[in-house]
Amino acid sequence: MMPRLFSKPAATAPVTSDAVMFNYQRPTRARLIALGSGGRLWLIEAFDPLHKVWVWQDESNDMAQAVEDARRLSLFPS
Repeated sequence: MMPRLFSKPAATAPVTSDAVMFNYQRPTRARLIALGSGGRLWLIEAFDPLHKVWVWQDESNDMAQAVEDARRLSLFPS
């Protein structure tokens, strides 16, 4: 009897649909991602210039709060 091979379902990566960027003292952003479960979440991220990556800082379900958090975070030097 031949063994049955099963393939894993393809992982669905979050998709960014909207983003708000700030660049006062340091680059920050709030971006809306669509989760695989059908939900949505705003991620607040700051840019790490040394490693050239966006680093998670916080998250929110509320757009206004996420944008305000990203704006405030951008005001502080890295």
